[in-house]
Amino acid sequence: MSRARPQDLGLRTLRLPVGAWASIWHRITGVLLVGVVGWALGLLRASLQGPGDFRRVADAIRGPWGHMIGPLATLVAAQHLYGGMRHLAHDAGWGFGRDRARASAGAVMILAVLTALAAFWAWP
Repeated sequence: MSRARPQDLGLRTLRLPVGAWASIWHRITGVLLVGVVGWALGLLRASLQGPGDFRRVADAIRGPWGHMIGPLATLVAAQHLYGGMRHLAHDAGWGFGRDRARASAGAVMILAVLTALAAFWAWP
């Protein structure tokens, strides 16, 4: 008596389409954006304490940590912004075909990376 039992596929065996990855990254960056906003508000609060504190915050932003965290924060914000625009376009009825959905998801990913690269290049 042999019974066919369900097999565990494992997450590494599944291949998600690019639209699913864009949606997953939109959710992840939404959570990360809470930390980014908290970080930015903390820097703003510290910089408004006085002229010496402003210089200290400006030096921190221009330092190696600021040069690394700033473009990453830009990547998080850009990915969430472009992904949100894609979701709003879907709500408006645009981009439901397979080709359009793939193209818009790929465009979201590429635009977010290009925005982060521009921020890295332009960071003081």
